[in-house]
Amino acid sequence: MIKRISGAGCCLLDYLYTDSDFSAPAFRSYLSKEPGDGGLVPGQLVFSSGLTAFSGRSEGACLKDLTGGRAPDTANMGGPGVVPMVHASQVLRETEWEVAFTGPLGNDGVARELSDHLSRYPVDFSEIPMEGSAPTTIVLSDPRYHQGAGERTFINRLGVADRFDGSGLDEEFFRASIFLWGGTGLVPPMHANLTSLVKKGRAAGGLNVVGTVYDFLNESRDPHGPWPLGDPDEPAYPWIDLLIMDLEEAKRLSGTRSLKGASDFMKQSGCGSFIITCGAGPLCLYAGDKGPFRKQEEVYLPVSPLVDEDLKAHPEKRGDTTGCGDNFVGGVIVSLARQLEAGTSLDLVHAAVEGICSGGLALYSRGGCRVEAYRGEREALLAPIREDYLFRTLQEVLA
Repeated sequence: MIKRISGAGCCLLDYLYTDSDFSAPAFRSYLSKEPGDGGLVPGQLVFSSGLTAFSGRSEGACLKDLTGGRAPDTANMGGPGVVPMVHASQVLRETEWEVAFTGPLGNDGVARELSDHLSRYPVDFSEIPMEGSAPTTIVLSDPRYHQGAGERTFINRLGVADRFDGSGLDEEFFRASIFLWGGTGLVPPMHANLTSLVKKGRAAGGLNVVGTVYDFLNESRDPHGPWPLGDPDEPAYPWIDLLIMDLEEAKRLSGTRSLKGASDFMKQSGCGSFIITCGAGPLCLYAGDKGPFRKQEEVYLPVSPLVDEDLKAHPEKRGDTTGCGDNFVGGVIVSLARQLEAGTSLDLVHAAVEGICSGGLALYSRGGCRVEAYRGEREALLAPIREDYLFRTLQEVLA
């Protein structure tokens, strides 16, 4: 078995504004009026070009209104392609697993800053050379939203991600046991080419894990129809071993309006298994009998009670929700690597538990990535959360 995880997809610099107020008049004036119109929606993403068209104002004027003209609280590397790989590289650091991410950064000053961020983590990065600006996202975070659970909204600038279709991924990339295709909706040409890419991953003998992101481009093209995943004439689903989505993404991909509708669609889509996360609510998972996972009927798993209890008792420990979903995906990948190495049949429940604990740990930080204070810190912080979940929460759910 090749002990390598290859990831591609969205990698960018996040500019975080951690104390935004979604109830403020300035924010509310930019709220979407109709699906796909380019206006802001809490918890979702828009492209900066869509926001300027919606508001009739320049990008600079929009950001001044929304941030009050203040500088971001912090700038972190982010993106649903690279953040899971960073998490996996830290947790698997003392093992033989190689965790590698490939993608373009551009060649402007922000790209150099992004490259510096990448150098702080044990992920093996291979850059696709490309001239242009680095992808960036403005992250507005309101910690009071949803009765204190917190929420974010995202304004994305595509940069060179608007010109990368995945064709630069070489033989070394496809020499892996696990492939992560993360947030390709923020790399539109690659997203359109997803069917071809997961076919290559399947032909190489690896597991295809796809983590979705809010697909603003297809939402703006058709606000009422289902989003395509890969080639509209040949959707990517049959070559996906595990599809990870949040509820809104699952509903839009399926063209349905409920968790049940989305779940029923995914069971018929051809993908081997899926996980639908629901924010602070229980996630839904299912594994069919034709994929690499042990068959698992639909089951619902809650978020970590230990993390929830701790943050309620000690609100000063709370970071923000940025990167929770991405670290969830990273945790799932870690579990898959460990299960493959152990030679056991793949168990989706235990993969999801690792994801839940990893996503919960991210709530203690600001931004999706955290530099370890010492080797093994992330695993040390995860261990008590995982132990509590396995021996308390999971036992209660499965009883």
